[in-house]
Amino acid sequence: MPVATVRSTRFSVHALMLSAILSMSSAHAQDAETLPDDARATVNGRPISALSIGNVAEQITASGQQADESRILDELINLEVLTQAAEELGLDETPEVAASLQLQYTQTMANAYLARQGADMSFSEEELRAEYDAQSANVDRAEYHASHILLESEEDAQRMISELADGKSFETLAKEHSIDPAGENGGDLGWFQATTMVPEFTAAVAEMEVGETSSEPVASEFGYHVIKLLDRRDAALPDFDSVKSGLSSLAVRKALAKHVEELRAKADVEILE
Repeated sequence: MPVATVRSTRFSVHALMLSAILSMSSAHAQDAETLPDDARATVNGRPISALSIGNVAEQITASGQQADESRILDELINLEVLTQAAEELGLDETPEVAASLQLQYTQTMANAYLARQGADMSFSEEELRAEYDAQSANVDRAEYHASHILLESEEDAQRMISELADGKSFETLAKEHSIDPAGENGGDLGWFQATTMVPEFTAAVAEMEVGETSSEPVASEFGYHVIKLLDRRDAALPDFDSVKSGLSSLAVRKALAKHVEELRAKADVEILE
């Protein structure tokens, strides 16, 4: 992920500080005799490049704001003035600041390395289809069609179960007693996936047979449910071609994670007490 992102809705030094400081770091090693070709300004001989301005403008645009390059340049000049003042005080040599700068450098280099490695990766059709099959096998495709009667108390719900056992119509009882708006439709909730319902409700229907009514009230944050499972089915999987791009991105992430593990295994890592 990016080291820094412009999050504030106000365009200011504070909004640009983290995003700009790293993009300018390479310029600090330059002087007036080695100005980059794209230098847009100098502060005591140190250049501010068009690349730095472009990097900040890109981050601002990505955050949904409009980038003004002249204002960005003005802010970067302020940043350079402040940076040089901080260096005169030796703040870059204090443990706190030095550690922060090192962390930012490490994150930037690590992200750049992963981006380079990922850009060079490609996967065959067979590899992507294997990933598709693996992901499909782990997807909970179950969909349910159920009705319910929602009551305020467990006693009321238990009474509904007794009346159903006596032969009364589920739809009629839902219309007369359910405190859920679906009661007007006889309690019919239509088709739904497990993740769209509260866990208690989902757990109950998952254990029921089609046509079965819950034998005990099902408690949830909304009250007490009496449930009738009308049907169940498996949802269709997305077409391979429609998710091919996402599968490629997933394959890259998995390959990069494995690569990081391999690099770490080769490294001489020592955890100090």
